Amino acid sequence: MNPKKLLGILFLLLVAIFITSGDTYEFLPEPAREASVKSRKFIVGLWPDWLRRQDFDAEREKEIEQLEKQGK
Repeated sequence: MNPKKLLGILFLLLVAIFITSGDTYEFLPEPAREASVKSRKFIVGLWPDWLRRQDFDAEREKEIEQLEKQGK
């Protein structure tokens, strides 16, 4: 493995660590912590809605409530 490839992988690893948990590090200045949160929200916002996890339990709870209302 050549040094450029190793440095590239190390850089990507550091960026990933910063984005995922940079706001928890107290030694970073406030703008850097805010940048971490904004980056994370941006990356999460790139995923389409149909790929996000759906809450099937909420739908079932609504159906149960409707059935209970009909039974009364």
